[in-house]
Amino acid sequence: MNIQKEGAWDPVRVFQAMGRIGYDPVSAILDIVDNSVSAGSTSVVIKVNTEREERAEGQRGRPRAILKSLVIVDNGCGMDEKGLDNALTLGSSAQLYHAETFSKFGMGLKSAASSLGKRLEVISRAKDDLHRVRKVVLDQDLIVEKGKYVYNLIDPTEEDLNELDACTQGKSGTLIRITKLFYQSLPSTSEIIRGLQDRAGVIYYYYLRGMVDEVKRLSLKIDDSNVLPVDPLFIDEIDADNGDLNEHNWDGLNPKWITQPQAIQLDATGSTWAQVEITQLPHPPSVERKGLMSRRDCHNHYLIGAGNYGFYIYRNWRLISWADRLDFVPQDQDLYAFRGRLLINSDADDILNINVTKSRVHLSENAQDQLKPEVQEAIKKSRIAWQTVHRVTVASLGQGPHDAANQELNRISHLQADEARRDESVAPIKEKKELEKRRNKAVRAQPITPEDAQYVKATGQRVLFVDILDNNQLWERAHDPTEGLIVRVNRSHRFCRDILDTAHDNSNLLKVMDVLFYSIVKGEFDLVYKSEQDDDKIEEIMAEYRERVSETLSDVIQKLDLTDFLTDL
Repeated sequence: MNIQKEGAWDPVRVFQAMGRIGYDPVSAILDIVDNSVSAGSTSVVIKVNTEREERAEGQRGRPRAILKSLVIVDNGCGMDEKGLDNALTLGSSAQLYHAETFSKFGMGLKSAASSLGKRLEVISRAKDDLHRVRKVVLDQDLIVEKGKYVYNLIDPTEEDLNELDACTQGKSGTLIRITKLFYQSLPSTSEIIRGLQDRAGVIYYYYLRGMVDEVKRLSLKIDDSNVLPVDPLFIDEIDADNGDLNEHNWDGLNPKWITQPQAIQLDATGSTWAQVEITQLPHPPSVERKGLMSRRDCHNHYLIGAGNYGFYIYRNWRLISWADRLDFVPQDQDLYAFRGRLLINSDADDILNINVTKSRVHLSENAQDQLKPEVQEAIKKSRIAWQTVHRVTVASLGQGPHDAANQELNRISHLQADEARRDESVAPIKEKKELEKRRNKAVRAQPITPEDAQYVKATGQRVLFVDILDNNQLWERAHDPTEGLIVRVNRSHRFCRDILDTAHDNSNLLKVMDVLFYSIVKGEFDLVYKSEQDDDKIEEIMAEYRERVSETLSDVIQKLDLTDFLTDL
């Protein structure tokens, strides 16, 4: 007996599952941008739009900017009705994609949009049909209502046409708009924009540089800011005549080759290959010691940090895996300057088992056998080089356990400042002026000293330990005109002298204390800036509060048996 039956499926549950495939918001947005690049676009614009959150009646608090819509618009070839139908097909036809496309499963637009919001609008003008603009709307609420997979073909609005033509100038192109966003579960607008700005230049490096054969150079904007190409290996900065790393006498000042570009075989038949290349990036303290740039600027320029070392894997010249350690690269801060790259084509997809989001790969056994010895030798050279220059520079520059925490606090502080400005922007005019006045007044109330300002600019330190503070306060807030909120901690206070100095070898404790000091001061600033109470009175109360807490803490520590208390620190 052999009976063939058609399986049932629930479109509502399918769309819920699609949105949870594994996208983060930045990856989802850029996966949609992939469609624009595949469509031959030379200009792509990403817009992250906000609106004022509606407060319930009687609910207190200042206005907050929340996500209203995400828009991606391009000047690519556009789509006719058949193309739009294919774009919204679950598992759209591979016959409509060229060999070098980013598409793999025909699910990207639908799954990426579903991870961000419930409503997807596609407005498009096809290259072969410029007199007509078509619009389709896929709304998950309608799918729930109808109980089946449906979408609507409707007439575009004047707003749709104007927004499309701002990028296309009346020629072909496509606009993607996502609304009914899951804003309560998404990161803040500032975090999304910062993530896009940090990643897009690396992800589309080859397209932004115009280095892809038979493809015109790409222009990408995020909220009117141009995205610049960033090579995570910084090959252009390697000296052409003296570019190979000598790990025993490297000065730490410039990128060097560890492995120059070479081919590796991915399969047993020899039909599928990849290109591998590995570099060593500069050592920030060494760069600062030579006066070439500050340590912070070096970290930022070369993306040196815990989440950025490893292999950058490009498929069809588009990054699909960021700082992948490939089971070869151990977790080790001495490898922060280690950078590798694998260049593959879509013919390696099945061998490398690339997933739906095209963000994770698994090397074949043959590829591992070829790559592992090269990588292990490169790791050895990189670690020796880093440790050699590190020993020379650390003593002279005084790099300590506070550096790592301050780098992260510096990033968070700028994000929080962006969020505050966006919240202000959606407030009613009268309230906006009041907020601006309170913010400026709070900043002026605690100015940073010129000496501290110079140090902050050079190092990016957010928590500063100073010799003394008025009335023996343990901490106080300060503000730098460009860097923003700063914490000043009194190293003469008993808490620093008797506890923190005693635990100077406990780097984890010191990092936690930096985070605590910053959070206390940020909370104080927000209270002065955003509260509806009198700001002058708040400043007076907070000043007295700092003095009383500092005095109480000093008294408690004086009465402690520090021998027993500090044993486990």
